[in-house]
Amino acid sequence: SITIRAGEALSFQWKGYGLRLHVPEGALPPHLSECTLHIQASLSGQFEFPDSAELVSAVYWISCATEFSKPVTLELQHCAVGQTSSLQFVRAQCTQKTLPY
Repeated sequence: SITIRAGEALSFQWKGYGLRLHVPEGALPPHLSECTLHIQASLSGQFEFPDSAELVSAVYWISCATEFSKPVTLELQHCAVGQTSSLQFVRAQCTQKTLPY
């Protein structure tokens, strides 16, 4: 978990999982003094992908109780070689309180 405080920028790097996050100053809505961002990563698990898909990075669960007022930058390292123009990102909701992996 990472605490984001109002009026402060935050940069976070999770080297073991190839994730970088940058939250600019003023990204929290004016009514919040701070917010907790939860991040979990899995390198394997029982994921369902289309037949033609190949996983090239960890799978991340990222949640925050609020929407940001300014764009937040998320960088993901991958191991795709060659045809990187065909990379796609999948975004999904996870409603489980605890993750199974």
